[in-house]
Amino acid sequence: MTLERFLLKLEQHNSDQPEFTQSVRVYLNSVSERIRDDFRLSNGAILERLTEPDRVIMFKVPWQNDQGKVMVNRGYRVQYNNALGPYKGGLRFHPALSLGTVKMLAFEQVFKNSLTSLPLGGAMGGADFDPRGKSEAEIMRFCQCYMLQLWDVLGADVDVIGGDIGVGSREIGYLFGMYKKLSHQHNGTFTGKSPDWGGTRLKAESSGYGVVYFLKSLMKRHNDALAGKTIAVSGFGNVARGVIKKATELGAKVVTLSGPDGYIYDPEGISGDKLEYLIELRATSQDMIRPYSFEYAGTAYYENKKPWDVPCDIAIPCAIQNEITEVEAACLVQNKCKYIIEAADQSCTIEAMNLFNDAPLVYVPSKAANAGGVAISALELAQNTMKMNWTDRELDGRLQDIMERIYQLCRQYGLQSNGSINYLHGANMASFHRVTEAMIDQGAV
Repeated sequence: MTLERFLLKLEQHNSDQPEFTQSVRVYLNSVSERIRDDFRLSNGAILERLTEPDRVIMFKVPWQNDQGKVMVNRGYRVQYNNALGPYKGGLRFHPALSLGTVKMLAFEQVFKNSLTSLPLGGAMGGADFDPRGKSEAEIMRFCQCYMLQLWDVLGADVDVIGGDIGVGSREIGYLFGMYKKLSHQHNGTFTGKSPDWGGTRLKAESSGYGVVYFLKSLMKRHNDALAGKTIAVSGFGNVARGVIKKATELGAKVVTLSGPDGYIYDPEGISGDKLEYLIELRATSQDMIRPYSFEYAGTAYYENKKPWDVPCDIAIPCAIQNEITEVEAACLVQNKCKYIIEAADQSCTIEAMNLFNDAPLVYVPSKAANAGGVAISALELAQNTMKMNWTDRELDGRLQDIMERIYQLCRQYGLQSNGSINYLHGANMASFHRVTEAMIDQGAV
């Protein structure tokens, strides 16, 4: 069977999960030469095994709101592949979350974790629960009820949970508290915990820091540097704040942020007390970015628009999947953007990726650029196992080393005959090699 026929069959079988099939199509097309040349992959049905998760757990989560009314949400956990180590991936609480999105994120997580060279498999989970507008007590009750349905399939050597959109250290605390009560164990089953009881102070910013460290290594190869560059960023959560903080520290200027209501353009750059204001805004505005424009003079607000029409040297999407379509991609190319770095999972559509591939710019996929979050999570696991703590400086140094190794892997596997580097191809080939070799070594299981 040809790869295209395999993908068409997969898409037909998962016709209600376009996010998942898009991710698989992009990934397998990128590694098609390896698939074609290695007979062991067909003999071992590796593609069939890679495109089906080990297990999908879907369940109802009944919980009680502050008015005493019982509400019901749908919960998920997709344990995708554990060839390299225990399942590891976040939880996302978002009203639009679907099984297709969770499977896509879990699939991507397998290969993202692989690139870190750490012993971690891939998983993802969450619920169609919206934390916005909920009281502290409602969020706590929901997290406890969610964990009641899942605790017995988790464990430090089985499946390790972290945060994602809608799940921060507060939610992790509630989830872990119920897990500890049910399992009678205080272990490394959760990452993203408070630094006061097993977490690290770098976790919130780690994905954003990792993106900038990867970008720094990449630009060095191009005889370029962050100092003096203008950056357009979307979103204004933890990842965006991490990007802003580290990029500004290295001399760049971030001029945009966005929410579901639109985006703001701050020509003076977003730094200093503006970052502290963003934390307050995130906690009180239900993800609306417009109040920023009232707080800081000279800032423009554009309703119901994305920030990709702003001239910039570097674009870093930090919001959600498929936020850069062919239209936005064309605008970035027209404005002579030099680097597109995905900080949110699968930020670009297939059409946008194809356009970037034909343009004179550098495009880096999320599985390479935003692996900093899982890298810090793995270091948190190591700390919990050894019952010790590293300093922030030690953790930051280890994060930089991991992102440099990921960059080198992408460069090694993405080198083209003309001397250029295709980072999408490199990230996919490097991660595919490590995961499939482990699967082959372990037999048909």
